Amino acid sequence: MSKSKKQLPFAFFDSQARLFKICFITAFALCLSVIEAVAQIKVTGVVKESNGDPLPGVAVKVKGSQSGTQTNVNGQFSLTVPGPDAVLSFSYIGFVTKDVKVSNQTAINVTLVENANDLDEVVVLGYGQTSTKRDLTGSQSSVTSKDIAERQPVTLFDALQGQASGVQVVNDNGDPMGQGTIQIRGASSINATGVGPLYVIDGVISENGNFVNPQDIESIEILKDIASASIYGARGANGVILITTKKGKEGKPLIAGQYTFTLGELAHKIRTTSADELRYYRMIRGGGINFAGNVDSVNPYLNADNDYQDLLFRTSKKHVANLSLSGGQKGLTYYAGLNYTDNQALVLNSWMKRVQSKVNVTYQISPKLSVSNNLAFAYQTGNIINLGNSAKQIFERNPWTSLYRPDGELAGVIESKRNPVAYALLDKNLDNNYVSQFNTQFKYKIIDGLSFSTMFTANLDNNNNREVVPARITTNGISEGFGSSQRKVYWESQSVFNYEKIFNKVHNFSAVAGFTLDRRRTDNYKIRVTNLLNEDIFMSNVGTIDVNTAQTGTSATANSNVSILARANYSYQGKYMLQGTFRRDGSSRFGPNSKWGDFFSTGAAWRFTSEKFMEWTKGIIDDGKLRFSVGSAGNDAIGNYMSYTTVKFGDYYYNGQLGASADRVLGNSAIQWETTTATNYGIDLSFLKGRVTLTAEYYDKITKDLLYTSELGKESGKYQVVTNLGKIQNKGFELTVLGTPIANKDFVWDVNANMTLPKSKIKELANGTSFITGNKWLVKEGGKIGDFYLFINEGVYQYDVSNAYTPDNQRLTPVDVVVSADGKSVESVGGYTLNGQPYTGPITSKYYNGVKLQGGDTIWQDTNNDGTIDDNDKVIAGNGLPTFYFGLNNTFRYKQFSLSFLFNGQFGNKVYNAVANGQNTTSSTYTPPIWDMATTSWFRQGDITQYPLVSRQDTRGSIRNNYNSLYLEDGSFIRLSSARLAYTLDKKLASKIAAKSATVYLFGQNLLTWTNYSWFDPEFSTSNQLQPGNDTGKYPKVREFGLGLNVNF
Repeated sequence: MSKSKKQLPFAFFDSQARLFKICFITAFALCLSVIEAVAQIKVTGVVKESNGDPLPGVAVKVKGSQSGTQTNVNGQFSLTVPGPDAVLSFSYIGFVTKDVKVSNQTAINVTLVENANDLDEVVVLGYGQTSTKRDLTGSQSSVTSKDIAERQPVTLFDALQGQASGVQVVNDNGDPMGQGTIQIRGASSINATGVGPLYVIDGVISENGNFVNPQDIESIEILKDIASASIYGARGANGVILITTKKGKEGKPLIAGQYTFTLGELAHKIRTTSADELRYYRMIRGGGINFAGNVDSVNPYLNADNDYQDLLFRTSKKHVANLSLSGGQKGLTYYAGLNYTDNQALVLNSWMKRVQSKVNVTYQISPKLSVSNNLAFAYQTGNIINLGNSAKQIFERNPWTSLYRPDGELAGVIESKRNPVAYALLDKNLDNNYVSQFNTQFKYKIIDGLSFSTMFTANLDNNNNREVVPARITTNGISEGFGSSQRKVYWESQSVFNYEKIFNKVHNFSAVAGFTLDRRRTDNYKIRVTNLLNEDIFMSNVGTIDVNTAQTGTSATANSNVSILARANYSYQGKYMLQGTFRRDGSSRFGPNSKWGDFFSTGAAWRFTSEKFMEWTKGIIDDGKLRFSVGSAGNDAIGNYMSYTTVKFGDYYYNGQLGASADRVLGNSAIQWETTTATNYGIDLSFLKGRVTLTAEYYDKITKDLLYTSELGKESGKYQVVTNLGKIQNKGFELTVLGTPIANKDFVWDVNANMTLPKSKIKELANGTSFITGNKWLVKEGGKIGDFYLFINEGVYQYDVSNAYTPDNQRLTPVDVVVSADGKSVESVGGYTLNGQPYTGPITSKYYNGVKLQGGDTIWQDTNNDGTIDDNDKVIAGNGLPTFYFGLNNTFRYKQFSLSFLFNGQFGNKVYNAVANGQNTTSSTYTPPIWDMATTSWFRQGDITQYPLVSRQDTRGSIRNNYNSLYLEDGSFIRLSSARLAYTLDKKLASKIAAKSATVYLFGQNLLTWTNYSWFDPEFSTSNQLQPGNDTGKYPKVREFGLGLNVNF
């Protein structure tokens, strides 16, 4: 009892002590929170541009942290800052970033001025990181929504053409289903499918940007050097195009509408062979013996003189309507865009209709957690024109053949040639394609400066085609039906940490580290049916199914990638900048010992104008920076199962039964990553108080372990295998000038000029073995990608006796030649001259297959001077890639008027006119040659011409289809690609129609082209980068004129 009484005070005091501690800690915490609350300041304000208009969407950020907000539609913002020492940074694309110290201010109103240069422009680096252009160490070009608006683009390729150095954009502007191709700093691979850039749309990796509506784009960043693109590892070797779409801004809803109407015409009409010219050609082809084709003045079926260009081509009409809605409130913003395109294209019955939509929603769940959802959907349908059976028939069908039968029905195949108008109107070749993409991203702010984000995206791409070819337009009179369906499913997961911090106000450090995982699967189905019971209804049970697996069957393929990545950036006072990147990629396409690839890069920059010893430049250079970067990236663009020998089902028969067997493509488990390593040197200069900036860059990139499908000896039982076979080099020089030479209250002139001088070389091939691809391109060590390997055409022998050469291969000129009365033979020759002087020495001649060449035969260069014209005489005759290309953009604004135009062009490349060569093979009586061959071919002794005697056809090797340098033409051109004249209505006038602003404009596309190329156009896309510059008959380009209206409410 007494003992417990003694212990009670101690227990009491212990409990009191605990209570005191708890109270003390609680009070201390409350004091800290009060102090913190007192230190925090809520700041509000309005951001305007220099003309007094509010600026929505301005990023307002507490410098050195990730705390920030955006201005609403009225330019208003509200933000709580840590204390009076906080600095607010106001940034917006196209305007100079402005920093303001809070001090004791609770209301801060800011006016941003338009950026005469773009050094302070915020650009996207990828995986949540951003930077100002001022602090970049790599090579990166930007295209803003303002740049896009001046072009009236319908596709992404329209928006990018001519906008950036080092970026070659080929635009298929005539084809309603066409898009184009983009190549950044040359082909980094000789693999036909592995040379295009990677597209990243709102952080989501995509195969292409075809489904993106240019009107939904806020900005485009083009990562050109490996150091910038290597963060994307396996897919960054060919450059990266980062697309950021528009987001909503806090404030009242903003409705924007746009409508354009465009009329188009054939940009370049080609002269075709007339009926009389064809009759003359048939006469000389028949040896001059009264065979000139059927002529009957009372038979309209055989007495026409059709110009099929006038009959097949029409005035194209294009309607484009765009509507967007954006807005939001505190913590919730939204943007929705809808675009509709109706293109009734140049060729009869060629049309396309497309719907594109985009929805972006961002919700700030709490001060630390936000979620964003992006949904994109596109649907496209249209009738595809078979160019070989329609547009190409313009030149192949006899002009005197009527389009119609005596009963008024469209004629089909006559004299082995299709009726181009009938084929265009009656062939039903319908595409129904759609793509949908959804991604959700959660972002959590862990502590000030450190955040974690995770994203999941899913993409479905479904392409369907159905074609019915009526019996009347087929060559065998049997109707055909074709069907195909391709479904691509892609999903990706990303998880990344981002960190950004400024230490001691001079050390700016940021980093990102993360993990990505993706998988894609493609399912294909195709069918061919003949002898259709009904040509208006096409299903598999309306005819006879073609069981040949090349025509009917199914297939499926899939592959996966997994990656870890990290990048760090450091800047000291904006003077010294460093950047380093690491990425480890794994691909299911390689064998067990080669699945993983490690890729590194680093970059550095020095702002030399910030040094004291460079102060003498201040009156000349406003800002100057030197850059250097080096890095590597990989490429796994091969078939999904090339490391394995697979089993194929249904391709082979055993005792009349379908069976299975090993594929004839040999698997190669030893193939490994194709790796591109590149260095980049750059200098950025700013002059005239930032009104003019100049960027010059030199790049050198080498790709090794090239992935290529090689042929195998047939005795192996296999015919192909994928190997790593060599090394190529791409290097070049780029120059970009951006500026505002004139800027005052009423008049502004902006200019963007860029040029690129690329150069490529094949450094190494497996075992040094050269090979020919596509019949006419030579791939060899020391050569270039795109080298045409041809016979050199030097003209046509004027006389039989003109085939005379000196022993050292100099051609002699015969003099005093006497020919027979009918012009068919030479009766005598007085001698020869060499360079105008009499020649009496020994004479040699050229032979083909043992036959001496005569008058009317083609003169071929005998490269090895052995007297025989054979494959040993082929040489590199030119290259299909340009040695120089450029873009020149100008925008003039005077008060409420604006005028913008773009010139682009290229030089140094050759185009092989395979269409003209194919017409001039003389192999068929029913195929007309091009008009000048029909009228000027050699016919009599003494004729001077470039076309041989057609009655001999190719018996003496005078044609050499696909190998004849006569058809290798200069592909250089300069083009006025676009022009736009706009007038913006006065705000008071616009308000009368309840609009915030309104702009009306006239515009044109593909307006003028200066070129020596003889066919439709020297610019066209190619599906195989090893075979550039081969014109096999492309969809003709269209010259367009349009009217448009933009209205904002």
